[in-house]
Amino acid sequence: MININSFCFGYLGVQKHGGNFMVALSRYDEIALFPWDIVPPQQYIPPFFQQCLLNAKKASNSNIGLGIGVMNRMPYIVGGKKIAFTVWETSQIPPTELKHLQDVDEIWMPSTWGKTLLEQNGINSDRVKVVPEGVNTQRYKPREKEEESTSHRRFRFLCVGKWEKRKGIDILLRAYANTFRTDEPVELVLHCYNPQIPDFHLKAAIAQLNLPPHPPIRYSSPVTESAMVDIYNNCDAFVLPSRAEGWGLPIIEAMACAKPVIVTDYSGYRDFVNSSNGYLVKVKKMVKVKDPQFFSSELDYGEWAEPDSEHLQWVLRYVFEHPQEARNIGTIAREDVVKSWTWNHAAYKAWKQL
Repeated sequence: MININSFCFGYLGVQKHGGNFMVALSRYDEIALFPWDIVPPQQYIPPFFQQCLLNAKKASNSNIGLGIGVMNRMPYIVGGKKIAFTVWETSQIPPTELKHLQDVDEIWMPSTWGKTLLEQNGINSDRVKVVPEGVNTQRYKPREKEEESTSHRRFRFLCVGKWEKRKGIDILLRAYANTFRTDEPVELVLHCYNPQIPDFHLKAAIAQLNLPPHPPIRYSSPVTESAMVDIYNNCDAFVLPSRAEGWGLPIIEAMACAKPVIVTDYSGYRDFVNSSNGYLVKVKKMVKVKDPQFFSSELDYGEWAEPDSEHLQWVLRYVFEHPQEARNIGTIAREDVVKSWTWNHAAYKAWKQL
């Protein structure tokens, strides 16, 4: 039996990681769940997770303890051998964060980029393993038949990611506004709310950017996971010019739906996105991390990438003008994900490490 200490009840990335990974790993061993988030009423808990919660009542503290989530939760792992399955996005990890890893026996990062990052921050390479995240390709998949005709509507770009500076949504909006004329048949859909920002309003946040006249920008509110699959399928291309990602769950979800992705040529998702299955935006330069809303100005977080906005504009225009090529790229992306990057692939690699 494996003691899994994790967030898993909800649709945030860290919760989807924990929940999906547990289901896949249960093919190899029983799971005892020690939840780090609020447990919903029993009638809303799927039977699998109910059983995992019951298993925790009889689980031994000597079982392997696997923590899935942010670094500051890792001191609370219940288990004998303790493994931290975590992510990080900036080049420098402050000592206040690194201390949360000092008592774990092993650290799993979802990408080779993440493993290198930890090693560059002084963690012995022998303690760090690469165990990827994944995607449910049975849920995230192309529609067998298009519900919405693509021949009589605008070309639709989709961006999915929390509204914060790290995601590069500000760069995307400016690039979009500067690339397309108002009379061109194109639109941008933003699924970019952020529940961590009090009284957040996406429309007001965009207004603060003072964009020039541009084609339509549409807003998507929080939805169920099944509705999220529809949102992916209703777009023509996915775009997220992030400054850094530990993994990039929306990116791989879009790829699983056979959508071409446009992303910055940097960080964790480069393990599964390449020039054959996606469109890579050049990095203009590395810049100091500055986002006091999520990264304290009193700590040194090092650097992250600044995407080349002019190259992003070129890629947006190119994909818009070459829709068949973009669809072909999306097909390749789906094939690559199904072949190598599902949750079952992730669980198998984890089991070999265990």
